[in-house]
Amino acid sequence: MITLTAPIGITVNTSVTLVALVTLSAALVFGLALMPRPSRATITWSVGFGVAMLATYVWVAANQFDSAPLRALSSGLIVCFEPLLWLGIRAYAGKRPLWPAAVAFVVVAPALLTATSTTAVYPTMFRVVFTAAAVFAGLAAWELFRLRISARDVVLPLALVSSAFVVVAVLGVIAGLAGVGSSPGDELRMLRDINGVGILLTSQCAAITIVLLARGEALLRGGGRNSADSAATSAALRARLARAQQAQEPAWSLLDIRLDDPADLAEASGPAVFASIVEAFHAHVLDALPAAADVERVSDVRVLALLPGGEDAVRRELRALLQRVSTIEDSGPRASVRVSASVGWAGAPAAEYDLDALAAVAADAAALAQDRGGDRWERAGVSTH
Repeated sequence: MITLTAPIGITVNTSVTLVALVTLSAALVFGLALMPRPSRATITWSVGFGVAMLATYVWVAANQFDSAPLRALSSGLIVCFEPLLWLGIRAYAGKRPLWPAAVAFVVVAPALLTATSTTAVYPTMFRVVFTAAAVFAGLAAWELFRLRISARDVVLPLALVSSAFVVVAVLGVIAGLAGVGSSPGDELRMLRDINGVGILLTSQCAAITIVLLARGEALLRGGGRNSADSAATSAALRARLARAQQAQEPAWSLLDIRLDDPADLAEASGPAVFASIVEAFHAHVLDALPAAADVERVSDVRVLALLPGGEDAVRRELRALLQRVSTIEDSGPRASVRVSASVGWAGAPAAEYDLDALAAVAADAAALAQDRGGDRWERAGVSTH
């Protein structure tokens, strides 16, 4: 008698897949973004991936022990990835990181779900937390679409996945309010499954986008200064601010000067002409600013300038600077290209003479100037023209 035996199969469940892929994504971010390019953005993103990786391990433990509190804790930790992703994007864009809202969510969401995991209000709490996470996902998508980089397709997958998170959350809220769909228990399981699938998709897209943003930052933003030169210039700016603070000199301002629409300029003009535009931009900025100003070339399309002078003097310098940059289009092969700049202006006393805080405030003002059409300046905390 011949006995036929079935081949031995290898089964991989959803939990193992979740752990493997999220761990792989975290390893890529740690090894290819954080270690070679440590910054506020890559550190924040790495913390987010660390939390997501921890969440997958807790998820496996919850399924192993059939523990409702552990399952709730895992769900809360998973959605904490969204606010940390958003914070990292803001840090990458040079904007002020809004820590309180994100940190509050990271602390409250897992604790709230774990505490209510065995009560009747848990389904409601889960929907609230899921919807709040979708708000951060929407903010992340908004920041990604607003990033001024030359290769916009780099951020498109992550932006679309984050937008899909928002759509799913909105549909879930509508279905819950209308009472449409399956029973509450089935709906909760469906949301939990969507949460798991969502972190799979988001982690993969985020890992690819983050690595490309971190490793290709100079290329995407049009290049930049040598890191040693930049550090030396920053040290000089800090020393100048420290002396101004010690002498109680309020008439110092930091200008964040940015070339408008660099990606569009590069696409319309071509690499050679764009390179000449960049050089002309920096030359005109240096010519327009007073000799007493300290200037740092942050990248090919961005300059920080610390200069003395009262409000009237700074306004004159700003008008002259914007006028000089706008004349770049008047000569040579750039005659058909419209060139302009936007400037964020922050007074040193507003940030207590701290360079990092001052740069963040000026960056927000510069971003506002560009959002309002460019070829203008905005003063931090003050309504301008």
